[in-house]
Amino acid sequence: MAFWFVVKKVVGEADVVVFVVDARMPELSKNKEVEELLEKNSKEVVVVLNKIDLVPVEKQDDIRRQYPHAFLVAATQNVGIADLRKELHIIGKRMKKKTTKVGIVGYPNVGKSALINALAHRKRAVMSPIAGTTKGIQFIRAGSLKILDSPGVIDMDDPELKLGVIGAKNPEDLKNPELVAAQIIEHIWEKDKSVLEKYAGSPLEGEDSDEILLNLGLKKGYLVKGGKVDERRTSLQLIRDWHKGKLKI
Repeated sequence: MAFWFVVKKVVGEADVVVFVVDARMPELSKNKEVEELLEKNSKEVVVVLNKIDLVPVEKQDDIRRQYPHAFLVAATQNVGIADLRKELHIIGKRMKKKTTKVGIVGYPNVGKSALINALAHRKRAVMSPIAGTTKGIQFIRAGSLKILDSPGVIDMDDPELKLGVIGAKNPEDLKNPELVAAQIIEHIWEKDKSVLEKYAGSPLEGEDSDEILLNLGLKKGYLVKGGKVDERRTSLQLIRDWHKGKLKI
């Protein structure tokens, strides 16, 4: 809960708050407690859908239609950053601020640090695929913007399944990675099963996500003694590759 103190401080001090979510699953990766905190503080909020580079080009227009007021960016590729930076400057001028304090909030692993580095034109914030890397407030100067980074915090009532899928919890810390992997498989399979088959290197067989997971482990050669599939190893690797963007939908 100490992290919440830091997040509340960032929101309280910020002139404008950038709320970062994962473009692949915007609604799932919205932190509801952070949303409530922003509403309570009546802050001006800019919603950023990060990792748009992990969404197929043909599906990006659908996201733009669904979230017309959000900024679609790929922080690690510097895509969409100029427009976001311009908007923050406009907000600062409207508020008549010489230095605009910009708070960055969101779940762990949605790319907050990468976004800050892109806004600042240089690597200043710590970047890592490990959830929870940022431990306290970091102040990063970017011209007339003063960016306040915050640690990613998790809702107290968020189920582990959701946290595993959106990358807010590290795979190794999951109690049931097989369940999370099955959910990821279902998510991808519904949208484009060819993504999973390309990942496997050949067509996949199975009536449900559990069977597909076993078939995937077999094709990847993740076996234990007796030739049985190592479900945990298969699940953990699938989750890691999903978090790192090696599986794109």
